[in-house]
Amino acid sequence: MQKRISTMLTVVSLLLPAVVYSAGGEAQFLEKCGTCHKKGGQAAVVNPADKAGRVWEKYFARGRHPVDLAMSDADLEVVVDYLKVHAADSDQPATAVIPK
Repeated sequence: MQKRISTMLTVVSLLLPAVVYSAGGEAQFLEKCGTCHKKGGQAAVVNPADKAGRVWEKYFARGRHPVDLAMSDADLEVVVDYLKVHAADSDQPATAVIPK
């Protein structure tokens, strides 16, 4: 019984940082991207599941975003990681983070 509890605690401790990191990515995405990418905003509504993870990665790596993002490289990395984790080809696609 004690071994089972120990195993469960180990699994939870390994998964918790991923959940917290993902939540931080969603907050950054909403704060930094949601300003323009919302219904009635300056740009089209965009959600993580709109593209495959590799497409998101290439899009930002190639500097294809038409407007200066005004965020640090670290913040951009968090947002891109969030987009990849919740992309259309992921296990957890996010389709309505920003309502259309």
